Amino acid sequence: MNNKTALFALCLSGFFLAAGCRVSKLPPAAGTETTGRLDTEEAFFLSVREQLFRYETLSARMQVELTLPAGKTFSSRASLKIRKNDQIQLSLQPLLGIEAFRIDLTPDSIWIVDRLNKRYLAENFSRLKDTFRVEFNFYNLQALFTNQLFLPGETELPENAFTRFRRLPAADGHTLQAQNTSRWQYSFTTGRDWKLYASRMVDTASEHALYWDYADFRPVGAQLFPMKIHAGWTDGKETQSALSVNYSHIDADVPVEIRPVIPAGYERVNLSQIRKMFE
Repeated sequence: MNNKTALFALCLSGFFLAAGCRVSKLPPAAGTETTGRLDTEEAFFLSVREQLFRYETLSARMQVELTLPAGKTFSSRASLKIRKNDQIQLSLQPLLGIEAFRIDLTPDSIWIVDRLNKRYLAENFSRLKDTFRVEFNFYNLQALFTNQLFLPGETELPENAFTRFRRLPAADGHTLQAQNTSRWQYSFTTGRDWKLYASRMVDTASEHALYWDYADFRPVGAQLFPMKIHAGWTDGKETQSALSVNYSHIDADVPVEIRPVIPAGYERVNLSQIRKMFE
């Protein structure tokens, strides 16, 4: 795999590594539980929701690093822009702040622009679910990048969302397991401080899993946000690929401009060509 292909893989894989947890020990809790807040499942769930990051727009700078099955590692500076429930844009700038790749997502579509090879992918988002055999949508990916709980395939958590999860004890906290899902099992690990530290998706038929871990919570305005994310894909035995995200700066609720533009003269590629490249 040459450097151009590797960078393209980094750009694409960052959005196809979706969720999970393989946390051996959660970060120490900032406080202790009080019995009153855990009297009911609804009270516990509300305590968790209170810790989730609230925003309407988000703009961030970060360093991303992709580790491939062969053991090769590639990294790049990147910027992330989100208009909640509307659009996500990830721009990779491996050299001198010059954009090499860009991913734009809406609830319905995905565009990937590869400036190094002058090609692009434009695809209906729903096809990715069938191609990559992972149950997720735009809103689930948005939740993963912004430290949120989610219900698979849904746009937001309803008021009675606590009835859709089962709470189980976990090391230094609890696990919330989404109920009534298909062959994919979704679980979210919280600490005693009610923060969300890990998410996980497991295919119960094949044991393939996607994991997504959060760490290094720091103030962003009056809230706390995890500045480090580690995600990966396992085949049930070992990690096949991994993605690390280190945020360096985050702004919430500031105006962001997102305009997906396909440069003239670029070659359009399809999902089959992308899969062949990875193989």
